[in-house]
Amino acid sequence: MSNNKRPLTESELQNEIDNLSDSEESVDDDQNDPDFTSEGSSETSYGTDESEQESDVEDSDNRNDSQEDVDLIWFKEVLNISRLPFTGQRGLQKDIPYNGEQISPVDVYKSIVTQDVLDLMVMETNRYAGQLLNTRRISRTSRFSRWKNTNSVEMELFLGLLMLMGILQFPKIECYWKKDKIYYHPLFHEVPISYNRFVLLLKCWHFANNENADESRVFKIKPLHDMIIQNIQSLYRPGETIVVDETMVPCRGRLSFRQYNPSKASRYGIKLYKVCTPEGFTWNLSVYDGKSEKLGDLDIPRSTVINLTQDLLNEGRLIITDNYYTSIGLAKHLYQQNTNLIGTVRKNRKGLDNSTLEAKLQKGEIRSVQQQYMTFMKWRDLRDVLMISTCFGDGSVETGKDRRGNTKTKPKIIVEYKKRKQGVDISDQLSSYYTSLRKSLVWYKKIAIEILCSTTVVNSHILYQTIVEKNMSLLQFTESVIGALVPSENNSPEAAVNIKRLKRHSNHKLADNVDQTGKILRKSCHGCYMNLKKAV
Repeated sequence: MSNNKRPLTESELQNEIDNLSDSEESVDDDQNDPDFTSEGSSETSYGTDESEQESDVEDSDNRNDSQEDVDLIWFKEVLNISRLPFTGQRGLQKDIPYNGEQISPVDVYKSIVTQDVLDLMVMETNRYAGQLLNTRRISRTSRFSRWKNTNSVEMELFLGLLMLMGILQFPKIECYWKKDKIYYHPLFHEVPISYNRFVLLLKCWHFANNENADESRVFKIKPLHDMIIQNIQSLYRPGETIVVDETMVPCRGRLSFRQYNPSKASRYGIKLYKVCTPEGFTWNLSVYDGKSEKLGDLDIPRSTVINLTQDLLNEGRLIITDNYYTSIGLAKHLYQQNTNLIGTVRKNRKGLDNSTLEAKLQKGEIRSVQQQYMTFMKWRDLRDVLMISTCFGDGSVETGKDRRGNTKTKPKIIVEYKKRKQGVDISDQLSSYYTSLRKSLVWYKKIAIEILCSTTVVNSHILYQTIVEKNMSLLQFTESVIGALVPSENNSPEAAVNIKRLKRHSNHKLADNVDQTGKILRKSCHGCYMNLKKAV
C-alpha cells in the first residue's frame, strides 16, 4: 500500500495558513499579558532555604497586584495632603483592680496574666502529666514517680522563678539551686519548690490538649496566645499611630516553619508578626506557621496587615510599614478603610511611576509625584529611598546643621517614618534585656516564655508608667513583679502545696548510740532525732 499523501487543495492550504496566524497572535497576547508567567519562571520553590521561599512569595505577590494598580496616572504637581481625622478611642479601657492604697506593678501584670490564664496552664499541665504517666513506663527512681498535680499558686511561683532566671543568668537550671558559693542564691533555697519539682513542672508545662489537635501547626500555643491577646486588647487601645513589623524568637531546632532572616539579631527562629505603638506597647501578635491566609483578592503582605489591624481600621489611624508590606494596593485598601499609610516600598512593586524610579539623583535631592490621595517619593541619601504616603506631600523640614553651619533638611515623610517606626524595635529591645529563653526548650515553650515573661512584662511596664505618671526602669518593675510572685517560705506557707519539706534546723550534732556492752551501734544526728521525737 502506498504511503504517499494527497496534496492539499488551494482552499485547504488557505485554511491552514489562517489557523497558524491565529495561534501566533494568541501566543503574543499571552506574553504581553502582565500576569503571564512562563515555565522558566515558575513560582514554586522546592528548596529548603527559607529566604529563597520568602523571596518567591514576594515576587508572586508583585505579579498578583491588580490591573488597577498598573494603570495609575501620576502627576508631577505635588500638593500637601492632610491626615484623616482620628475618631477612635485611645488609652486604658477599664480600671485595673488592686489591693492596697495604690496600684502596684504586679496588679498591672495580673490584669493581663489573669486567673483564667493560670487556670488554663494548670489544667493542661496536669492533663499532660497524666497522659505521660498513662502512656510511659515510669521507673521508681524517676521524677515522674513523685508527680503531684499543681495549682494556680504554684504556677504563679513557677512564672516568678522563670522571670528571676532572666535577671540572674546561669548556664544551667540546676545551678540556681546549687550551694556552691559561685552560684548560691538564698531565694532559690527559701522558696517552697525544689529543683526536681521545677524541672518536672517545666517538662509538663502545657497549654493545649494533645488529644484535640487540629490541622494548625501552632495549636499547642494557640489557647494561651488567644487569651493573652484578648486581655491586652480589652485593657488598652492604641492612639493615632501603630506600627506593623515582624520579630524573631530564637530557635535552631527542627521545625517546619522555622525562618531565616539575616537582618535580625537572631537569624534563625520563629517569626512573629506584631502590631505596636511607637512607645513599644504590643497590641497584637500572631505566630507565622509557614502558611499565610489571603483575604479575598488581597496578596499575602496586604492580608497580613489587614488581619493584624482589623479592629483598628475606620478610625483615622496611621499605619507604619516597611517595604515587605507596602504597596499601592495596600495604600488604596487602607484609605478606603479610613486609615492612612506611610511606608518604604520596593522598586519592583507594580504601579510606581517609571520616570521617578529611573531618575538619577544627587545626595539630598527629591523627586516626587502624586495621584489623588497618594504621594510617591524618591529621595537620595547614601542610597535611594522610596516612600509611599497617603497623608504627606513632598515638604521638607530642618533637621539641624552640618559641620560647616549649613542647614540640613529631610523630607517630612522620612522624618515622620523614622520617628514612628521604632515601636517594634523598642519592644524587641526591652524584651531582650531580661529574657528567660534557653536553648533546650521546645518551640512552643519558647513562645510562651516570650509572651508571658517578656512581651507581657514590657506591656505592663508601659501601662504602669502611664497610670502612675512616673518613671520606673524595666529592671525595677520586673523586680517588683518577681517579689510579689516569689514570696519566701516564711511569709507564704500556702505556696508549699504538694511539696513536703523538712523543717530546717541548725543544731546538728552527732550522737553515739551505745548498747549495754559498750559497742557503738551507729551514729545519728541529735537535732534530727529530737525533732523527729517531738513530731511523733
